[in-house]
Amino acid sequence: MTRADEKASIDPNDAAAHSRSWIGRVPVSAFERLSPLIGKPDAEVEVELTFEPDANGTVRVSGVASVNAILECHRCLEDVSQEIVAELDLRLTSSEDKLKELMPALDVMVIDVGLIPIVAIVEDDLIMSIPARACTTELNCPNAPRELASSTSVSEDDSSRPFAGLQTLKNSNKEEC
Repeated sequence: MTRADEKASIDPNDAAAHSRSWIGRVPVSAFERLSPLIGKPDAEVEVELTFEPDANGTVRVSGVASVNAILECHRCLEDVSQEIVAELDLRLTSSEDKLKELMPALDVMVIDVGLIPIVAIVEDDLIMSIPARACTTELNCPNAPRELASSTSVSEDDSSRPFAGLQTLKNSNKEEC
C-alpha cells in the first residue's frame, strides 16, 4: 500500500487498454460529500480498482473501496464503529448517447477524456453503501443494556407467540419494584 494521495487520478481509457489496476489509499478529506457523513476526518479510504475494455465500447471498472466510519446508532444515539464497503462494477464513457443506451441495465458514468480523480469514481458508491441504520436491532447494538439483550431472546417454541419475550421483561420489572 502506498501513502494516502489526495490527488490520486488515472486515465481510465489508457488503464483499460493495458488492463491495469489501481491500488491505494485516499484521505477522507478529499471526499467532499462523504467526509461529513463518516465521523472520522483522519480516516483513509482503501481502494482497489481494475480497468478493462468491455464489449459495449466502454471502460469497465470493478473493485472495492472501504473505509472505517463512526456512525450514530438510531436507537441509543451513541457512536458505533463500522466498516463501509462498496463493491464497484461500473462503466465509464465520454458519450451521453452511450449513457442513455446502457443506463437501464448497467451503472454508467459519463467522464471527460484524460485523467479523472479516483474520488470521482468511488465516492457515490461509498455514500450509497452507508447503512441506513448502524445497529439494525437492539441485540446487535454494542451500547444496548446487557440484561435487555440477553433476556429478550425467544426460543423456537415461542416463535408462534411474537410477544413472548415481553414476559421476561415484565417479570424483571416486578422484581425491581
